[in-house]
Amino acid sequence: MSMSAFTRIHFQSLVVFAILFVAFSFTGCSKGSKEDREFEGIASSFIEDYFKAHPVSATWVGEHKYDGMIDALSDSARASELASLKSYLVRLKALDKTKLSLDNRVDDEILTNEVNREIFDLAELKNWQRNPLFYTQLLGNSIYMLIAREFAPADKRLDSAISRLKEFPRVVDEAMKNLSNPPRIHTETAIKQNRGTIALCNGDLRRFASQVPGKEKEFEEALKVGIDALNRFQTYLEKELYFQSNGDFRLGEELFRKKLSLTLQSNMQPEEIVDRAKDAVDRLHNEMFELALPLYKENHPGEVFDESSMEAKERVIKTVLDDISRDHPKPEELLAACREAYREAENFVREKDLIDLPDEPLEIIWAPEYSRGVAVAGLRSPGPLDKGMKSFYVVSPVPEEWTPKQVESYLREYNNYMIRVLTIHEAMPGHYVQLAYANRCPSLVRAVFSSGSFVEGWAVYTERMMLEEGFHGGDPKLWLQRKKFYLRAVINSILDTGIHMQGMSEYQAMKLMVEDGFQEESEASGKWRRACLTSTQLSTYFIGYNEVLDLRKEAKEKWGSSFQLKKFHEELLAHGSPPAKYLEAFIFGD
Repeated sequence: MSMSAFTRIHFQSLVVFAILFVAFSFTGCSKGSKEDREFEGIASSFIEDYFKAHPVSATWVGEHKYDGMIDALSDSARASELASLKSYLVRLKALDKTKLSLDNRVDDEILTNEVNREIFDLAELKNWQRNPLFYTQLLGNSIYMLIAREFAPADKRLDSAISRLKEFPRVVDEAMKNLSNPPRIHTETAIKQNRGTIALCNGDLRRFASQVPGKEKEFEEALKVGIDALNRFQTYLEKELYFQSNGDFRLGEELFRKKLSLTLQSNMQPEEIVDRAKDAVDRLHNEMFELALPLYKENHPGEVFDESSMEAKERVIKTVLDDISRDHPKPEELLAACREAYREAENFVREKDLIDLPDEPLEIIWAPEYSRGVAVAGLRSPGPLDKGMKSFYVVSPVPEEWTPKQVESYLREYNNYMIRVLTIHEAMPGHYVQLAYANRCPSLVRAVFSSGSFVEGWAVYTERMMLEEGFHGGDPKLWLQRKKFYLRAVINSILDTGIHMQGMSEYQAMKLMVEDGFQEESEASGKWRRACLTSTQLSTYFIGYNEVLDLRKEAKEKWGSSFQLKKFHEELLAHGSPPAKYLEAFIFGD
């Protein structure tokens, strides 16, 4: 939201949210070969070291020993972490993989990929140097995670917040020392996010602290230290770094290829993804025309035109989508519309018995201000060690500074039909359900080293599956919106490679989204920003969706008459969030 419209709202440099929280639990802990026990020992040691180095990530996972600390980001800390990562990579490579159990063999490959990804991020991508959002997200999350969920008594969580506020000056000092020539768009977004962190501390954190008696003086002193540091960072971002931000937001071919391989855990090349996506765009245009034509004829009886003409097809689709988009909520009704869409989807899943639903609570809320500017909506799930904690389906409000034209464009994109599709994707039975299942997986490697392709692939798959099963009466308007939503996912993968590897301009990207994707300008503009701020994540939707569909097709072929949709869903989600290539062996025993 995983950034523009519809991800889990991870920021890429903090996708280390889900990084290396390996194995407090292994499927083969008490049994297995000597090599199994050796791998499990390496993983346990690694995760403990990682938690010490990344206490904010540890809080998210549910390891709360380090809740009063924030990551060290100095030159020496990074050098130490890089050396540690390389040493673990040597130990993992030395294992005899042929003697590992299937579970540990898969976990070993996933863990090795994550270690390589961390090395790549530290040594080559260098978000700590080129991306101020790395720091704004770290600071904001360090506080927000302590007050968002009741994983411990309020006084204990407030003590941790006080300790972290006192760490803010150090983090800001390290950020100001490390950052060098970032892209301008990253700094612009960081300026807004840092303001949001100041508002978080003065608002939600202060209200939280007011409920804990006896700590007023200590809290106010720490809050002043933290706010002073944030104000100093704000001045630096606005008055210094902004004018030094001349870096290229494009990764370039070498970095993009490496990062894409690590993200997808696949050898699929960017060119192949783009070719497949372009073919899918053509197919979707034809499918959307078939859905739109009867709706168009209802409103334009007697009109005669050449239905084989590409111009006519585009006009019919756009006209019908324009008609549908007029049915939208007011800005202040957006959250209520998402809640109603969730209730409708939940009732349908239960009625059709599509999958057993988790008991963990879900709350639908406005996105915290410090995290806005990258994603329109997303799902924030608890970490795998915070059992039974609440998930948040977060929705960004319409920005107050927008013009009436921008507001109308935004609401037309997120009309009442699109909100239903969005809510399926983010929550029911998309991310919320899948991530709750993942947190039950005996292997924490797979529970928290989540494959973005599988996570997003499941969410995109559920959009189609719900409509196939008759959600909202199989309304053709909803089907058309779902096709448009999927078309957006397909175009995402073209944008990802096009922008970061092929020099696609903003004009070309906007033209692709607005004309070929039938997107409103506000949505397309937001996606352009997201594609500039992130890389490789936008490719995961299209690839992951097709991988999940392939697994369903295989299940139907192998299970024959015994195939049941619920059985497939629960088997698919029973193994954490691994890349789809590993699920074939888990599900079918191949």
